[in-house]
Amino acid sequence: MTPAERSSGAGNRPSGMPPPVVAAINEGMWRAAGEGRLDVQQCSNCGAHRYPPIDGCYRCGSLEWKWSTLPGTGTIYTYIWVPDAARTAEEGRPVLYNVAFVELDGTEGDPVRMASNVLDAWELDDLHVGQAVQLACVPLGDGIGLPCFRRAG
Repeated sequence: MTPAERSSGAGNRPSGMPPPVVAAINEGMWRAAGEGRLDVQQCSNCGAHRYPPIDGCYRCGSLEWKWSTLPGTGTIYTYIWVPDAARTAEEGRPVLYNVAFVELDGTEGDPVRMASNVLDAWELDDLHVGQAVQLACVPLGDGIGLPCFRRAG
């Protein structure tokens, strides 16, 4: 990765990603991210949060739910580095992006973990399990966004 690409502010995301599929079950999450918020489903019956969006509650089976805004913070549960063949490497080094599972703060029920990307992580040593992260939504146009994260602190 060149210094110019790192300083562009775009973040370390895979190249050529298609836009998300927006459907009735997940539109609230994408629209919240477009406004810089992290919304996940919450069961109206037992209060359990859940991600990814689904029709029924994993805990009580209720089909009644609402969108709940979370603080937008969490910790890295696990992660992996993936080679991005579409980007040019610097000095023969592979260009990598990360896929991180973030355990979200402020949830009820079982831990809620979101598959995402840590935008300001470029090197293998930039991430570790248990590391604090904060929401950094990427606007995608048409009022939707992608909930990503940045390293906290």
